[in-house]
Amino acid sequence: MARKSRKTDFVNAGTTAADAASVKAEHEAEAKRPVYRAGLYARLSFESGANRERNTIETQMEFLKKFVDQTTDIVVEKEYFDISKTGTDFERSGFDEMMQDVRSSRINCIIVKDLSRLGRNYVEAGNYIERVFPFFEVRFIAVTDGYDSEQGEAGLAVCMSNIFNEYYSRDLGKKIKAAARSNWAKGRCVAGNLAYGLKRNPADRYQIIHDEETAPNVVRMFEMFLDGATYAEIAAAFNREGLLNPRAYKRFKSTGQIPDTFDIRWQTNSIPKFLSNRYYAGDSVHGQHTNDSFREKHQQREPEENWIIVENTHEPIVSKEIFEKAQQEMERRKAAHKAAKSPGKYSVSDRNFFGKKIVCADCGKTMYLQRSGTDKAAFNCGTHFLKKKCFSHRIYDTDVYEKVLKLIHTHMNVYLDKVAMIRRLNARQESIERYDVIGKEIRKCHKELDSLAANKERLYEDYVSHIIDAEQYEAFKEQDGVKERSLQARIVELSEYRAGYSINFQTDKEWEKVIDTYRDKRKLTKKMVDAFVEKIEVGADRRLTVHLYYDDMLEKLAAYAKEREA
Repeated sequence: MARKSRKTDFVNAGTTAADAASVKAEHEAEAKRPVYRAGLYARLSFESGANRERNTIETQMEFLKKFVDQTTDIVVEKEYFDISKTGTDFERSGFDEMMQDVRSSRINCIIVKDLSRLGRNYVEAGNYIERVFPFFEVRFIAVTDGYDSEQGEAGLAVCMSNIFNEYYSRDLGKKIKAAARSNWAKGRCVAGNLAYGLKRNPADRYQIIHDEETAPNVVRMFEMFLDGATYAEIAAAFNREGLLNPRAYKRFKSTGQIPDTFDIRWQTNSIPKFLSNRYYAGDSVHGQHTNDSFREKHQQREPEENWIIVENTHEPIVSKEIFEKAQQEMERRKAAHKAAKSPGKYSVSDRNFFGKKIVCADCGKTMYLQRSGTDKAAFNCGTHFLKKKCFSHRIYDTDVYEKVLKLIHTHMNVYLDKVAMIRRLNARQESIERYDVIGKEIRKCHKELDSLAANKERLYEDYVSHIIDAEQYEAFKEQDGVKERSLQARIVELSEYRAGYSINFQTDKEWEKVIDTYRDKRKLTKKMVDAFVEKIEVGADRRLTVHLYYDDMLEKLAAYAKEREA
């Protein structure tokens, strides 16, 4: 972009030579002044009717452009903005784009309307103003706060302004929550996604009404359930009819199309959630989720006793009588399912500890556990069971349990024997001396790392003080970085080697904990299978190949013990 210039003051005929020289010197100094390539940054937390006229992105940009027009050493290189982005964090697309241009040296000046537009987190905002921008030699200007980094470091007023901005966000968050609770108490719907079958009244956005397209599906769901249909049967019926699931329906209503990769099918486990949703009975439920702080992104589910339930806020899709009957039927089915799995009753699913971990050695499909008489069960190849292909590979579950339990105990015994042997070897004098020698080498590496850290601080100070330039700084920094990475790798290598000579020799902590937990167990359990078994392959001759999670570690331990013993 072209450099801005002041209007030339022509020297009058009567001007003295000294005056002319002074004017000339002034113009030459002016010509040598640096031109800053500025990025104008604007941010708006939420654009609504209330702020559309007084604080829009356009209004902020116009304000910043007028400010630049009054300067002589700044030109606008690019405009950046973020709409509906909170200032409590810096994860914003417009801000990220601006920082990329800072790193590539496209801009060397950033101008905002005030400090709150940069951010309302005083720690991170202060870090950018005091560390990041100076490091990249970027001039930072907050117009209405009267701050210009070219005029000096950030003073107390700037720090207090950043703190106030964060406090403002915290206070605003509390006020928003209080306002929401007040509206909830009045039965008004102020935020959140509405349940399938419901929508907002176009004439009153605080009012919930039926979605005429989907509300009948909700009624059918309750009717089918109370008529005895299972969750799976309800989902299957909706899928046969080609009904879009709630997520797909919402996408279609907002965009008019559904991507080919979008899952439109109803899932069995979603049906109970619909049947237990009180919104269908005309009540509103609030406060089911909360955040730990005003900055927290992830929500946590609140206990049911903390929910705010407001009854009769809108016309119900199903009557309260039908809704309560559905809740009772859900509880009855849950109790019946639990009773069927109670001790003393034979359940195939309870006897299968392996799930998808047990597979056919030929086709790779999961082996299914099926009844085999009144008190027995056997695993069969899934492909054979479902498609009548491959081979049955039939094998009784008790045979599998016996083989797996025996192998796990063998694994644990080998581990304990090898560890005990290595600890005995490490108690010898020569091993203790070797342990100490390695320890001295590790401490030497740590001292060198400390020296590098101190040198890094001095290097930065030299750079800030202009003793060295940016190119030298980066070269020295990379040179120290190579040494640092080499020392860290050496410390890891030495530490691992020294661990082999420890009197309290220890392998992987997780592995040791697992063995300590199950070493005295004489009966196979699902928890033991989850801890040890990675995969079981069943061959056509009923031969089992069992893969344990720690097999490779056991091989290394045995090889190391053999090497030490030699």
